[in-house]
Amino acid sequence: MAQMTKSALAQSLKQLMADKTLDKITVKEIVARCGVNRQTFYYHFRDIYDLLDWMFINEGNEFSRAYPNATVSDDGQTAVQNLCFYLLENREMIVNIYHSLGRELLDRYLCREISKLLYATLEKRAKDFGATSDDLDFLIGFYKHAFVGHMLDWVQDGLPGSCNEIVLKFSPLLKGTFDSALKRMALSH
Repeated sequence: MAQMTKSALAQSLKQLMADKTLDKITVKEIVARCGVNRQTFYYHFRDIYDLLDWMFINEGNEFSRAYPNATVSDDGQTAVQNLCFYLLENREMIVNIYHSLGRELLDRYLCREISKLLYATLEKRAKDFGATSDDLDFLIGFYKHAFVGHMLDWVQDGLPGSCNEIVLKFSPLLKGTFDSALKRMALSH
């Protein structure tokens, strides 16, 4: 029952974020939309940002189901493409979160999800090249911030263009980069 209530509150928040920024949404609006009272909200969450954080954790589970792991031979294009698709599918909500105080939670969520995709792509390759788990973590940390930073700039610009155009721009930058970096990292030990 608690999970259903939390999901209803999150869905209510998501619907409201399609129309306005997070800092303009009140707890009163959230509870009115899903038919519970303020006490129920505060039983489950400290504030709207706590609800948003919970929503992103659950969205992460949905993201993982909707965008399965990339192939081992991929140079990050699938990760970029999946991130683009998610941002476009949730355009209004993402733009409104971006332009509010929830931007840090959005950044953390996107970094977490892109890290999972990159880990699935690079784990076997790192072992094959003899790179350590610390090397892999460092490489993923570097690229998750590069990907998410660029994607957030894209959000700031209003998400112009298509996912394919974004992937095509990334492709020459990424081709062979992971393998080259993993080889050099392995040789540095």
